[in-house]
Amino acid sequence: NVMTTGQLTIPTMRGQGYAPKTAAAVEACASTGGVLLPPIMGSTAFIMATFLELPYAQVAFAALIPALLYFFALFLQLDAHAARHGLVGLPESDVPRLRDVLKSGWPFLLSFGLLVFFLLVLQRETLAPWLASAVLLLINQVLPEHRLDRSGWLNWSRSIGQLLMELLTILCAVGLIVGALSVTGLSGTLVNDLLFVAGSDVLILLLMGALTSFVLGIGLTVTAAYVFLAIVLAPALIGGGLMPLAVHLFILYWGMLSFITPPVALGAFSAASIAQSSPIATGFEAMRLGVAIYLVPFLFVLNPSLIGSGALDVMAKEVLRTGFAIALVAYASQRVLPIMGVISWPSAVAVFSVGLLIMMPDLMVGRLGLEPSQIWAIAGSLIAGVLAVEWAMRQVVSRAR
Repeated sequence: NVMTTGQLTIPTMRGQGYAPKTAAAVEACASTGGVLLPPIMGSTAFIMATFLELPYAQVAFAALIPALLYFFALFLQLDAHAARHGLVGLPESDVPRLRDVLKSGWPFLLSFGLLVFFLLVLQRETLAPWLASAVLLLINQVLPEHRLDRSGWLNWSRSIGQLLMELLTILCAVGLIVGALSVTGLSGTLVNDLLFVAGSDVLILLLMGALTSFVLGIGLTVTAAYVFLAIVLAPALIGGGLMPLAVHLFILYWGMLSFITPPVALGAFSAASIAQSSPIATGFEAMRLGVAIYLVPFLFVLNPSLIGSGALDVMAKEVLRTGFAIALVAYASQRVLPIMGVISWPSAVAVFSVGLLIMMPDLMVGRLGLEPSQIWAIAGSLIAGVLAVEWAMRQVVSRAR
């Protein structure tokens, strides 16, 4: 994904003033999030539905709110970054006309719409990709401008074969590992060990599970990492009393975080090769832009309302509260507040801490011995203090000038 869409997006962002490492990091974060965003998500979602014996539509619905929270945070960070560095959009004359874009790109929209229809309405998960691809190929051959000739068909067949062989090789290797763990009994030992070490502390169990998912996900594709973790790790987390669907989404998130996290950061490093930026610097920039993806899994696994479980009014309240907290974290990561502009590092740390405090689910609130009203009072006091300090510092600077 990074190497295909990045060829277009990264030069465009650089042309609008984004630094090379920032443009590459944006593409890495967006491509990573694409696996998490319904209605299509990635191929891993279909495997998850099979593991859980749930309809694909239910898995996609559960993944919707966390994915939107992640992209909401990413959007706010980019908006804050643009405001801080004085970046503006394309001139009106350079913006393509919607009619022209739809005229040339309608086959893609039609194929995408059919895919969503087959997946969510007819619930034909097995046939949906085949049918949508067949329609796209048929339209492609009817229209003369993109028609494939003999060499085009050969290249298409060769690329499909390469992708299938890569996936087959990885899954075979994972199958050997999983089979060895099952035969030797080590998979059950890992589950028992995690439960024994964590005891009855769900937070410790989740932290250990996140670290395990991250380490085991290094160097594997998203699908391979998820299959391995779903067999080895998920039973331990479910055994700790957590919701199965939330657990599987949790290991999916943390299994793919190595794509934007140094020292591996395959997605960030690939984007850096396009942007000609420092791979390590791009990786750390991707971590900052994608900070929400490290937090969101803990939120929905401890608060199932964020994956659509429970009453609608409770879900709406939790989404609003979490969205506000995510916004504070995103702005603090860029050291920007909408009403204040650029803020100091101590103020950014304070705002970041307020965001973490607000997004804490009831389980964490109980650990601190505080009531929700007290949490909001502390958060409001800290924000008021940050605004007062920033205002006072700016008054001092303006008088000194």
